[in-house]
Amino acid sequence: MKNRILIKLLTLFFVIITSLNAGNIPVAQPLYNKVYRTDRIADSYHFLLLDKNGRYYYIRTNKAKMLTANEIKSPSILKILKSKQSWGQAFSSSGEYTIKNGKIYTKRYWDTIKVKSAKSIKYLNKTFHLQQ
Repeated sequence: MKNRILIKLLTLFFVIITSLNAGNIPVAQPLYNKVYRTDRIADSYHFLLLDKNGRYYYIRTNKAKMLTANEIKSPSILKILKSKQSWGQAFSSSGEYTIKNGKIYTKRYWDTIKVKSAKSIKYLNKTFHLQQ
């Protein structure tokens, strides 16, 4: 009899402790103003940068393997890429993002920017890793 009561009390204790800690699960946050890049996809690399002011920058190019945050934010990014290499293609887009219920969405098309960890982001079905 005492064993059953003890088991019930321990079970209740663990349920209460688990439910209290469930609300404190930290949500992964991106590193702002840092460049994230995919592995090589076909012949291109994809770059993503989020800044703290609610803007994101997305680049797809086969003209460069590495880009800095200042290059990606530059309004003349396509000219910068052209100076790095004269052939190939590059596409640039940027816009604003919003955070709703702990999730990041682009404002234009409401695409999800899923933060898997501080070093890994998933966007447009591509996994971006923090550029070293």
